[in-house]
Amino acid sequence: MAGSTAFTPPTKPLGGKAYGSIGHLPNSRLGPGDEVLRELLSYDPQTGLFAWRKSGTGRRIGVPAGRLDAGGYRKIGINRRVYAAHHLAWLWMTGEWPKQEIDHADRNPDNNAWGNLRLATRQQNVANTACRKDSKSGIKGVSQRPNGRWRAVIRVDGRPISLGSFARPEQASAAYAEAAEKYFGAFRRLA
Repeated sequence: MAGSTAFTPPTKPLGGKAYGSIGHLPNSRLGPGDEVLRELLSYDPQTGLFAWRKSGTGRRIGVPAGRLDAGGYRKIGINRRVYAAHHLAWLWMTGEWPKQEIDHADRNPDNNAWGNLRLATRQQNVANTACRKDSKSGIKGVSQRPNGRWRAVIRVDGRPISLGSFARPEQASAAYAEAAEKYFGAFRRLA
């Protein structure tokens, strides 16, 4: 993945040429200006729902916009391009495309309420994930070693940091929780 670069959205409104892309990378998003967005859609910051203001093929005025993708994220098609609803919500509220990733604080990818969205680095966004479903310990950042002891590890900037070996899983979990607070702050997720 290439490093992120600052992005300036096009000033030309969507007409015959559609701007845009599908994806989560900040430097790969090109899209409509907020004036085009407001012309086509309405947005409720309390609920996070978008509804169509103009009818067209497959859309009716007042009907909720978009569909859920396989990951549970709402995607909305505008002029033959597909956009993540949380990116459109950011554009709606700030007038600018997000310069970083957008994190859903409650981890619900379809909750696009303004109070649930926050800018995040890739590391912060990954920190706000649940324990992997295939985890044998069921505790984020904790695994059992062959000798029966419990190991705590946290990944920071893509590199694992060993937090120690412990006699009980609760001790390893406490070590992970302390490190998550230190490295990830408000973005930490322990379960």
